[in-house]
Amino acid sequence: MNFDHDMIVLGGGSAGYAAARTARDAGADVAIVDPGPLGGLCILRGCMPSKAILRSSDILALMRRAGEFGLHTGDVGADLGAIIDRKDRLIAEFAEYRIEQLREFKLYEEYGCFLSPHEIDVGGQTLSARTFVIATGSVVSHVPIPGLEDVGYITSD
Repeated sequence: MNFDHDMIVLGGGSAGYAAARTARDAGADVAIVDPGPLGGLCILRGCMPSKAILRSSDILALMRRAGEFGLHTGDVGADLGAIIDRKDRLIAEFAEYRIEQLREFKLYEEYGCFLSPHEIDVGGQTLSARTFVIATGSVVSHVPIPGLEDVGYITSD
């Protein structure tokens, strides 16, 4: 059977991109199917945004300890709006870079639905591949821990 692609990756987040890049580097013809927004959880709502905010917090904590190092800083504080603006700028840059990387592949910005073990429907078009990688991400699990609702918690969503 002739296939449109050697491999089709469903999902263009960090895992999907890594799988596509690895297969391409091994010589495979790879397509990516992702309805967007492009970038994935890690870049858009998870790892990177949280680390950008934490970095500001770390620097503030160090500034407050300046006296221990013989440094004088005066009053230090945080501007939450500026911290969020910085995070948003960084995430926009990261996301744009990932989108550029994804566009190195045949990219279908649609949902995919399996028709058979080797075929999927993508926006009304049937595509075939020898193999598929499903890297569509995850869903936050709300574990029923007694008292959790009372203290509050934060998820990536």
